[in-house]
Amino acid sequence: MEKGIITVRVDEDLKQEAMELFEDIGMSMSTAINIFLKQCVKEGKFPFELVKSKTSNAGRKIKPLRRGR
Repeated sequence: MEKGIITVRVDEDLKQEAMELFEDIGMSMSTAINIFLKQCVKEGKFPFELVKSKTSNAGRKIKPLRRGR
């Protein structure tokens, strides 16, 4: 299977904390992201419930996902 490349910009602190977490459980960031994407496709949605928050890290309102998308 051919591999594709995804470039994502994230807060540096978030990136570091995630890398440390994944390293602690013995996986790479790439493996963790692949697991997340595969689970999204398998379930046809986020593999966890999204809850409305006052603001995101970027200070923008978070909108809940609509069902059936």
